[in-house]
Amino acid sequence: MSMWKGLHMTARAAHGIHVSSRFIHKHTRLCTRNISTSRPVQNDFFKDLENQFKAFREKAADAMPGSDWTPFEKNSSLPPERADIVIVGGGVVGWSIAYWLKQKEMIRDGVRVLVVERDPTYSQASTVLSAGGIRQQFSLPENIHLSMASADFMRNINEHLSVLNDDPVDLQFNHSGYLFLASEKVAHIMEENYSTQRYAGAKVSLLSPTQLKEKCPWINTDGVVLASYGLPLTGC
Repeated sequence: MSMWKGLHMTARAAHGIHVSSRFIHKHTRLCTRNISTSRPVQNDFFKDLENQFKAFREKAADAMPGSDWTPFEKNSSLPPERADIVIVGGGVVGWSIAYWLKQKEMIRDGVRVLVVERDPTYSQASTVLSAGGIRQQFSLPENIHLSMASADFMRNINEHLSVLNDDPVDLQFNHSGYLFLASEKVAHIMEENYSTQRYAGAKVSLLSPTQLKEKCPWINTDGVVLASYGLPLTGC
């Protein structure tokens, strides 16, 4: 409601400018009848006056609803006065939401998305301070597909987020694989999940204790019956 009142007031203000300009133009013509001067000076006077009226009309048109014109000086460090979607938190999740919202919009610049982050330096943000990993070893196909898509996005990050004439984006994405160990009690669950993962297209392999020891000699395999290894298409 307040936004509509603001638009209404802006429209009234624009209308007032238009009426005032006609009023000034009318009375200026009346006043010029009493001006005693040469014709070249009069021509310059009216030319200058017409330019002023043109500027008035352009400003009035800019002030109509739907325009981005504002009587206040724009400050690039301030957030916009209006946004369709506000995302609080500009970490990896917040920026991901903003990115995909803009990617999926039907009309270019049809959705105004604002991301608010209290730490613009990201020196204290959890995104840059925490250690994270991407794995494919889930039990639900939806989670597996999401994880695979995320890993693919990060592997090809410069196809999505590179800036022309700027340095390439370096996420320091390490393709080291992901390892799960199972005891005899839960080995059957790992086998079931493995079938689901392979069916979804995930690159996962099952290792016996002997195979695990050959691959990772530093691991203590006591009590380990089965291991699930996500091949290095995932990362951390």
